[in-house]
Amino acid sequence: MAWYVFAVALVVVAAAAFLVPARARLSGALWPAPLDDVYIHFAFARSAALGHPFEWMPGNGYSSGGTSLTYPIVLAVGWVAGFRGASLGAFAALVAVVSLVDLARSLRGVIDRVARAPRFVAWLAPPLLLAVPLLDWSLFSGMETALFAAVLGRALGASARALDAPPHARPVAQVRAGAWLAVVVATRPESAALAIPLAVAVVHGARSLGTIASLCRAAGPTFALLAAQAAVNLALTGEASAAGAVRKLVFSNPYASPLEMAGEILRNFAVLRAQAFDVALGGGLLALALPALAVAAVVDARTRRLGAALGVGAALCLALVCANSTARFQNLRYAAPSLAMLIAAATLGVGAVARRGRGGAVLAASLAAVAIVAPASGFARQIQHFSRASANVAEQQARVAEIVRDRGARRVLVNDAGAIPYLSGVPAIDGLGLGGYRGLPFARASVHGVPAVVELLERLPRDERPDVLALYPGWWGGLADVFGHPIASVRIADNVICGADEKVVYEADWSPLDAPLAVRPGSVDEIDLADLVSERDHAYELPRRGGWVVGRSLRLGGGAPRFDAGRIVPEGAREAFVVARSAPRGEATLVLRTDAGPPGALRVGVERGGVAVHSVDVEVPLRPDGAWFEISVPIGEVAGGDRVSLEARSGAWRGFHAWIVPAPAGPPRR
Repeated sequence: MAWYVFAVALVVVAAAAFLVPARARLSGALWPAPLDDVYIHFAFARSAALGHPFEWMPGNGYSSGGTSLTYPIVLAVGWVAGFRGASLGAFAALVAVVSLVDLARSLRGVIDRVARAPRFVAWLAPPLLLAVPLLDWSLFSGMETALFAAVLGRALGASARALDAPPHARPVAQVRAGAWLAVVVATRPESAALAIPLAVAVVHGARSLGTIASLCRAAGPTFALLAAQAAVNLALTGEASAAGAVRKLVFSNPYASPLEMAGEILRNFAVLRAQAFDVALGGGLLALALPALAVAAVVDARTRRLGAALGVGAALCLALVCANSTARFQNLRYAAPSLAMLIAAATLGVGAVARRGRGGAVLAASLAAVAIVAPASGFARQIQHFSRASANVAEQQARVAEIVRDRGARRVLVNDAGAIPYLSGVPAIDGLGLGGYRGLPFARASVHGVPAVVELLERLPRDERPDVLALYPGWWGGLADVFGHPIASVRIADNVICGADEKVVYEADWSPLDAPLAVRPGSVDEIDLADLVSERDHAYELPRRGGWVVGRSLRLGGGAPRFDAGRIVPEGAREAFVVARSAPRGEATLVLRTDAGPPGALRVGVERGGVAVHSVDVEVPLRPDGAWFEISVPIGEVAGGDRVSLEARSGAWRGFHAWIVPAPAGPPRR
């Protein structure tokens, strides 16, 4: 009982150290939230409580943009219990406190079962868990980090019991360990890097049980979860990957070269290693105390399996995180799972060293003391940063939410899916795609470029398009300035966490999408370049280097300006698409829409079954600005399933739309 009182008191004091100063800086009923992403979890929790699980907002449809599958379900309990609106943050703080006490309890049990260490080691677990201010910032932020820590502890405890179980009980213990490992992955997806090594550790200790059967019991639930999630994502969104991975992973950038991707990953690694594992642990030689204890857990025979799994998991998880293009931002929160794993391994290491006689106990206590004290100098800075970040979110995002709500908006387009839609209660579309909307690939489109997002908005019925935009102007050139009229702005000082100092609210004007598109009469197929749905339907092939998205609003036939998005194919590169299967076989003409530009040359080819059947070189004339320009190219006999390619032979090609019409086609129009 004394240990529980100590653990609870320590966690509560740590939580208060971050939350109380931050709350003092806020006005009204807002709870401190240093990240706008906190409200994304709140929105998913609200939807779950209202009977719409896995929807960002009721009515938007399934979304794969929730980072955690389990955390919104836990928060939904608070919503049902009466923690509504911003007060759900208080429930999240309660969840964090309970989770951290539960992790300390789990580690105490693992130390007793595996390390057989002296009793004083259990008293070191709570302060070790809370010793790193950078990690505490994330633990009490309202994100899922604390719940992940609790589930990590449960998985370690279940794995320890599976390793220690007698033969007749070992299969059931392995199944329980496997189930907890799956929950770990459901709470933080990149923790699959830990779940697999821990499952291997459980299998390694199976002894008389068969390896394959043990592996199925220990790792099967994790693989089943990942496969099921990918299948559901693919069926409901067209992407097997989650929206967060599509939006944030460097591998999703269609324009980056392998060298550029590698450079981004290395930069992330350098920053995370230096800031999250050197400076955050105390700096210099003092920062080595925690890793040294983790190594001790690997060296000791009793703790080796779990210690090695935690060490490998922490390293692999960090490697996965380094592929996240936002890993260096948001106060390095993506390093938190790896830090938690390292601390868990170090706690096992304290037990492993302490049980080696009096000298071992003294050494273990000394190293633990260094690991606890060394990072302490960072508390003041992290607590201050927590308060400043919470104030930023409240003063910018929450204020914009008030403006949107007071305006009586029907639907708002945002570039951050957190506080604005949650606190305003206004239906929303997330332009970055984390919120999801009717299965449209907004996340993928946002990576390709702003005009690709506009193409998806064009697909919506007029009454579903947002009537208000709440955007960072610098992020959305070509959208806010073309389709919006500013009506309000919120600028904050001392910005440490928001995407920009100023957020602008616009009245939307989608008239450039509503002018007649002048679809070619009699066309047997049509591809709208930069519209990812149209491109997917035509198996569009992006140029190896290029294909940058561009958007223009130009006149067609002397009418009103009409927006269209397209792609730039650099000289020497090519793009290609497959003709719709429904297109009948026959002589055809390819009609290409482009904008102003200097003269150039194209080579248009047709392939059938991988064999070239037609090729023609086309001179592209000088095109005047201010109007769309169309070029007609006879391409011979074409059938559904043929692949049409366009190679920029001289100068870059800017293609916006393409139609296949029966030959002969009319003359080019300006």
